[in-house]
Amino acid sequence: MPEHTYGFFLRRVWLLGFPLALQSLLFSSGGFIDNLMVSQLGTQEVAASSIGARVFWFAGIFIWGMGTGMGVILAQYWGAKDDAGLRRNFALGATFSTAASTLIFLFCWLFPMAIPSLFKASGETAKLAADYLQIISVALLLAGPTISMDSALRSLGKTKVTLYMSIAEIGVNIGLSFVLIFGLLGLPEMGLLGAAIGTLSARTLRVVISLCALHFLTPVLILTPKDFAFRASTVTRYLNITAPIIAGSLMWSGGIFTYQLIMGRMGETELATMAIISALEALSLCVASGLSSATAIVIGHALGANKLAISEKYARYALKTAVIVGIGCAMVILLVQNQVLSLYTQVSDDVLSLAALCFPVLALSALVRNINITLIVGVLRAGGDAKFCMNMDVVCQWLWAVPMTAMAAIWFDWPLHYVFLMMTSEEIVKLLPTIRRVFGTKWVNNLTEEAVAKA
Repeated sequence: MPEHTYGFFLRRVWLLGFPLALQSLLFSSGGFIDNLMVSQLGTQEVAASSIGARVFWFAGIFIWGMGTGMGVILAQYWGAKDDAGLRRNFALGATFSTAASTLIFLFCWLFPMAIPSLFKASGETAKLAADYLQIISVALLLAGPTISMDSALRSLGKTKVTLYMSIAEIGVNIGLSFVLIFGLLGLPEMGLLGAAIGTLSARTLRVVISLCALHFLTPVLILTPKDFAFRASTVTRYLNITAPIIAGSLMWSGGIFTYQLIMGRMGETELATMAIISALEALSLCVASGLSSATAIVIGHALGANKLAISEKYARYALKTAVIVGIGCAMVILLVQNQVLSLYTQVSDDVLSLAALCFPVLALSALVRNINITLIVGVLRAGGDAKFCMNMDVVCQWLWAVPMTAMAAIWFDWPLHYVFLMMTSEEIVKLLPTIRRVFGTKWVNNLTEEAVAKA
């Protein structure tokens, strides 16, 4: 099958994207199951876990953005068959990611009450959140090396390897959390802290497995001390490419975190509701995660091999696929609403009623986010067009959606589902400019050639 056809693109995206989508589904399912288990403890525990989960998610997205920036470069160097450049940029990316995760860990470990206070949490909810967050912070410390290794393996097309590692991690997380939350197998009943320990243990296992995978399966990624001997020009080139991606991820995740702060100030019921909705939203975006990551790999390899015209065709194919996937996800969300809410037996009726009102907005969010994530992460960032993506986050999120959400929640005192709609409006405003950008050519860049030219 010719590589410029839609069939070829779909086949490559399916082979690469299915393991990635399944991996994302496993992580989201793990979060959903954790949320469901914690919900059996009560509304306070759900609200407290929501605070910790938001911090974990924010930090993870930030470091993931750093890994994505590195992955964009690695995919193109792999396409260009430059092993030395591949290792050099892997070492540099891992260094930056680990430094970032260390700073986040130190803040959460030393000041665990700072975050709950931002959400206006008090009493037992604040104490539970602080204790949970302190344990989770150790898992955040491991996020830098974990995400770096995961991104490197993905860039080489080793998506099945990352899938198998995720199966092991999520299995340990769910199993150990279940045992520790409810005190099974003769172990003490630890409640919310049991969920935190389960997460930390699973993340530790993931680091060990990732190191083994690099050593035995991808020796080209084995780093030596000379790979860490960075020249100033190497660091400058790396930052020129990745800094806008990292900044964009930081601003975007910071905006999502700000939304959660706004929700937290609406009340404990609203915070608990958003804990349920956020877990479901993560599940709904699993396919987008796999599609965008696979698209980024396919386009990155083509750009690195200097097949620019084919890369442009792949971008159009990605848009077509994302629209179909988004519509499918929205329909599934609406169909399973009653079945999902029936699982939350120990939360208040007020929380369940609010969650039901949020489901139509959640379906709309799934549709537009599937398209935007695929085009921004899978296409524009893969071609190094990170400055446009960063500017979109500044304008659509910080200049539009965040103020509108704050006004809806605090100034106008609107119900939660309307406030959630204001959050989703960010993606609606972003949609048309992103599609227009993809149909242009400014994002089509061979970053390996650019790096050589600047050396």
